[in-house]
Amino acid sequence: MNLVKSIRKQLATDTAITIIRADQLGDVPKLPYATYKVISDRKGVGQEDVSHVDNVAALVETRKQERNTTLSINIYGTSHDNAYEVATQLRKWFEWRGSLFLDEINVAVINLTDVTNRTTFLLESYDEKWGFDAIIRYQEIDEHEIDYFDKVEVEMKLGR
Repeated sequence: MNLVKSIRKQLATDTAITIIRADQLGDVPKLPYATYKVISDRKGVGQEDVSHVDNVAALVETRKQERNTTLSINIYGTSHDNAYEVATQLRKWFEWRGSLFLDEINVAVINLTDVTNRTTFLLESYDEKWGFDAIIRYQEIDEHEIDYFDKVEVEMKLGR
């Protein structure tokens, strides 16, 4: 999803926090860092809008529909308090600081969950982690050409 990658890139730039996709192989970044994961992408409210534009070479069909995506953001900190502070900072980006960017790319924040403790115990130490979910709304636009045909051949058989 290019939209989610674009949001991640801007969020990382604006907050100076390393943000990577969750559940992937690779080196763990230096603390603090954040992960993101798309946990749902579903059709929004209302019907899709289908329109057609008649061009010389083809008929262009455009389908627009509202979509809702839930992003789960987790912050891994150097300490319990550090993870909480970074999580709060990233959540505020969705509430306020990132609103102009989100408006520019036609994304609306539908809901933000509270920042919650998501710390996990790993064998003999804790993974200090706080996080929240952001539900965003955007419009998906699909467009394709429907070829015209130049001629039609019809074979007629007369009945008895």
